[in-house]
Amino acid sequence: MTDTAGELELTGERTLPGVPRENYWFQRHLVAYELAATLAESRRVIDIGCGEGYGPAFLAGRARTVLGVDIAPEVVGHANKRYGTENLSFLVMDVNRLEVPPQSYDLAVSLQVVEHLADVSGYFAEIARVLAPEGVALLSTPNRLTISPGSDKPINPFHLREYTPEEFRDVLRGYFAHVEIKGLFHAGWLKFNERMPLVDFIKVYEMKRYNPRYWTHRLLAPQVGTADFRVGASGIQDCLDIIAICRSQLLEPSL
Repeated sequence: MTDTAGELELTGERTLPGVPRENYWFQRHLVAYELAATLAESRRVIDIGCGEGYGPAFLAGRARTVLGVDIAPEVVGHANKRYGTENLSFLVMDVNRLEVPPQSYDLAVSLQVVEHLADVSGYFAEIARVLAPEGVALLSTPNRLTISPGSDKPINPFHLREYTPEEFRDVLRGYFAHVEIKGLFHAGWLKFNERMPLVDFIKVYEMKRYNPRYWTHRLLAPQVGTADFRVGASGIQDCLDIIAICRSQLLEPSL
């Protein structure tokens, strides 16, 4: 992976590929994109709040076309330069007012976006609006119960609103006929790290260099891969990230 930190500032709001100390968060985000890719085959895809662009680029390997949209012009410029291809493009847009026709996409992806929004007045409605009748939306957001335990206020200074799984399901049911909630969890050695923590991936950025976990983070963070996470439907209260798969139409009952 090429280090993109020299082109885009690592602010804490966006995740960049190719930055060893950020690799845990990059891989954690990539797991959700892997799930989205299973829904993207030959489809028209929009990635809403796409950030650096690695996610839409990943989806473009399967999709018919992909449009990545983000509010930050410097991000969109970087993404077009780095990733733009015949079936992949990026545009500057407000996620509350998407400048695309209704029902124009088969898959809408919006990962780790809603927690950063001061205004969500049009966000969910716009995602539903741009979906084709049989389209699917895949959204993710951190689980407030695990990322800000014991607090109604986000610990992350870049998060303006966090949800519990039930809260996220409830708000999405106001816009979609069918909402399936899954969770992203640690697996492999990251699961072991929960029980005997060698690395603290959340508080490490506040640690001083004399803290041993500062150095174990530098050593182990680059080793994290997508196989060190799993997506499941049980124990949702304890998940790291909430993943919602939404459809405007109710599913036909299984025979």
